[in-house]
Amino acid sequence: MSIDARRSNRDRLVHEARRLFTDKGYADVSVDEVAAAAGLTKGAVYYQFKDKTDLFRAACAALLAEIGAALDRGVMGEVEHSVDEIVAGGDQWLDICEAPEVRRLLLVDGPSVLGVEGWNALLEPLGVGLIAHALDHLVEAGLLDADAVPALSHVLLGAFVQGALRIAASPDPQATGREVRHAIRLLTEGLTQRRVS
Repeated sequence: MSIDARRSNRDRLVHEARRLFTDKGYADVSVDEVAAAAGLTKGAVYYQFKDKTDLFRAACAALLAEIGAALDRGVMGEVEHSVDEIVAGGDQWLDICEAPEVRRLLLVDGPSVLGVEGWNALLEPLGVGLIAHALDHLVEAGLLDADAVPALSHVLLGAFVQGALRIAASPDPQATGREVRHAIRLLTEGLTQRRVS
């Protein structure tokens, strides 16, 4: 089997897994079901992935790659000043987390399927990288000490993720979303050293 064929099979499996895991939840989707939806055999799934959890992890990673690209495009297209990146990025992250696929895969099933450590390991490269990039602009503007960036990147990622989890678990997501957005704006206002409208 050629490398392109393997990649194509893998992409098909990940695509169908994302759709099924979003619609039904991890627990109610079988490997057989994903294989059938992709037009492949169960053996093809195990050729590409160790098990269903590995397939789920790949589905989440693909979704996170899309989120990273969307955040990068959205934030760069929205902000006029580099110090606003962290504010705009926080708002866009919460917007993205309202999508059913993101809520189900990353916020509802992700922590339980992958475990907290595995889930954090999946989120950190994207989140910490984007946040550190935005914080570097605060350093360049003289608003932040460069030594604070590594730890602060992790702390802010925790705030953004916990805010999204709070919204996802709320019986009133809209009201909770307003509260979380306000809290994140208060937090980021302190970083930019100026009021944010």
